[in-house]
Amino acid sequence: MKIFKEVILTIIAFSLYISSAQAACDFIINIGDKKTKLVEKIAEPIPMFPGQFMLPVQSTELCPHDNLDMDIAVEYIFLEDDAAIRLAAIRMLVLNDGKNTLSNKLTLMNYAKKVYGDFDTGQNPGIYNNFNVWEKSQSIVIYKRLLDAEDMIVEEIYISNKKYDEKLGKFYYDLEMNELKEDENTN
Repeated sequence: MKIFKEVILTIIAFSLYISSAQAACDFIINIGDKKTKLVEKIAEPIPMFPGQFMLPVQSTELCPHDNLDMDIAVEYIFLEDDAAIRLAAIRMLVLNDGKNTLSNKLTLMNYAKKVYGDFDTGQNPGIYNNFNVWEKSQSIVIYKRLLDAEDMIVEEIYISNKKYDEKLGKFYYDLEMNELKEDENTN
């Protein structure tokens, strides 16, 4: 009887371990990968700027076991790199209504804590107005929950690695400098 109980407890513990291991979203491709596999499974990314592409997907499609809401979007951000289009970052964005309903449920915050690690949100996580960064080896994950000027909560998880985060930063910097030069030329 004692052996039977130990076997049952082992099976239950293993089941809980497996279900928690499946808790993270399946993003299909990794940072730096070509778009090919994602195009086969979902769709072709759409051009945003010359050299940058984006593909929005509902989180429930990629994270069926995470109890995420349909109003949490996953954005794949691609850059043209060495004549290939490669994944530079993934953003998980809360699409709040005018009352911050989804952010007030703490859905994305709880997902971030469960998948990437706990962080201090104070005594009342509902008023958390900050960000947290996880850096492991070359990967970068940032959870951000900030109140904007219109009292809307801007909440997201940003996922990249050091190489592509730097490339994305340079891309946006160059884009801004080109716009600045165009503005100066028109004045």
